[in-house]
Amino acid sequence: MKEFELSFKNKYVRMFFIWVLPVLLLSAILFFPLPIEYHWIPHIILITAVIIFYCWVKFDKNKNKR
Repeated sequence: MKEFELSFKNKYVRMFFIWVLPVLLLSAILFFPLPIEYHWIPHIILITAVIIFYCWVKFDKNKNKR
């Protein structure tokens, strides 16, 4: 199994910190001022960002294998 490097030299770690972490912070900030009936909005934003990131990682790894 290939070793995973958890540093900013790793392209996937950089992209996670550039895209997913700010969305996580935005979702946390939106969660508190929104009324209870709108708490689903930050969850959907966060889930969408994580799914897009995961799909990009899979696509990029498949592209690099070829």
